[in-house]
Amino acid sequence: MGTEDSRVEGSTPLSTRALSTMRSPHLWAIAALTILLGLIYYADQFIPFDWRFFTSEYIHDVHRALFLVPMLYAAVVFRTKGAFVMSALSLCVLLPRALLVSPHEDPVLRAIVFIAVASLATVLLAVGQERMQREREALRQLDLARHDLLDSAELLRVSEARYRGLFNSASDAIMVHDLDGNIIEVNESASILTGYSASELTTMSLSQLLTAKSLDVATTGYKALLTDTAAAGRVELELLRKDGVTRIVESAANLISGDSQPVAVQAIARDVTELRRQREGLERYLSEVTKAQEEERKRIARELHDETAQDLATLLLDIEAVTRATDGPPEQTLRRLENLRSRAKAIMQGVRRMSHELRPDVLDHLGLLPALEWLADDIGVSHGIQASIEVLGTPRRLPPDVELLLFRIAQEALSNVRKHSEATNVEVRVEFGPQHVGLAVTDNGKGFALPQTLNDFATAGKLGILGMHERARALGGELFVQSEARQGTTVSVRVAW
Repeated sequence: MGTEDSRVEGSTPLSTRALSTMRSPHLWAIAALTILLGLIYYADQFIPFDWRFFTSEYIHDVHRALFLVPMLYAAVVFRTKGAFVMSALSLCVLLPRALLVSPHEDPVLRAIVFIAVASLATVLLAVGQERMQREREALRQLDLARHDLLDSAELLRVSEARYRGLFNSASDAIMVHDLDGNIIEVNESASILTGYSASELTTMSLSQLLTAKSLDVATTGYKALLTDTAAAGRVELELLRKDGVTRIVESAANLISGDSQPVAVQAIARDVTELRRQREGLERYLSEVTKAQEEERKRIARELHDETAQDLATLLLDIEAVTRATDGPPEQTLRRLENLRSRAKAIMQGVRRMSHELRPDVLDHLGLLPALEWLADDIGVSHGIQASIEVLGTPRRLPPDVELLLFRIAQEALSNVRKHSEATNVEVRVEFGPQHVGLAVTDNGKGFALPQTLNDFATAGKLGILGMHERARALGGELFVQSEARQGTTVSVRVAW
């Protein structure tokens, strides 16, 4: 193995390393030098005349000393392995003469001492070379690591500058505080939102910026994040500005970790005071529209029942009187009067049904459950859809406005079943809990694909569902719609009461 190969020895197959060593010119140079020195060492055994390269009493000591050259050469090039191999090879070359030929005293001891000393020097040189190689490699790796560190530091600096720019230019207020609520860092938007300067905010805590109720909400959310019991979500908080004005902010928080441990919280807040006021105004408007609609329904139902139906009843009595008169009309006129009476009866029944749908008397007089039973009977008789009522819990009367809105939700749900579902069966379930009332309408119809958001119901033309949703919100509850193709639909609402 050459010097270059020693760096990759551990990862190169043995056959590849052997082939590389055989191709090394250093190997053949050492081999040639060793052969040459061997010939010199044994020259007097082959040359017939008494000719020597050196003249000395211990001439072969000089010849043996020449073997230091290939041994040191092998140590420099092939490191410890080369040193050991060359030492063994030199011993094999020198020892036969000491044993068989040399006429001098202690030739074997001389040869062994020489090999021992030469091998020690060779091995020490090889070890030194390997240590120097490792040090050079370590220095090279250290230099690479230094450059990588410098590159990483530059990337970190650029990233920090970019983050700092985004942090300061963000339109939302951003605050970083420790786990005790002490503010550490803020951006310019936070100063604008609160009215405090950045230096003032970094000496304050959340308890000085939030109302007591909002502080409890925020603290509960942070504890949930710390215990991994909740994901980051948005909450509405009341923020106290420096000028004493209270603003409504929508806030979301995320943990900042260091060494795999949470060390701070980053909160992002957006002022939604005007949006909240607009939403509350819209809700009040919708509530008033709903009330006005119900009053108008009630008025129209009363007029239909008290005036139009009565007028039709009087008309029927007049037709009946003409029909039964002693000098009654001829037969042809009588048939016309009968047809007119049948049509008047049908119109009066339609008027009464419309009056009940607009404002059923049974709801005002008997309550929600009888009104729902009337709806179930009507959809069964008029449209052939089998309907049933299931009551869970102990029934009780609710405030009139609550019963009215729940009735309207059930009425709209049953109307959708009749118009769109192609269902043959529908179930209305009413649950009276200790502190809540639940209503659910489930059909076995064709179902439909649910939109992603509530606004998509309007885009899809499902305005009835929007109306049910607004009525549920007016009750302080929430509407849920579950549907799947060919699996039917369930519309449910749950109201705390």
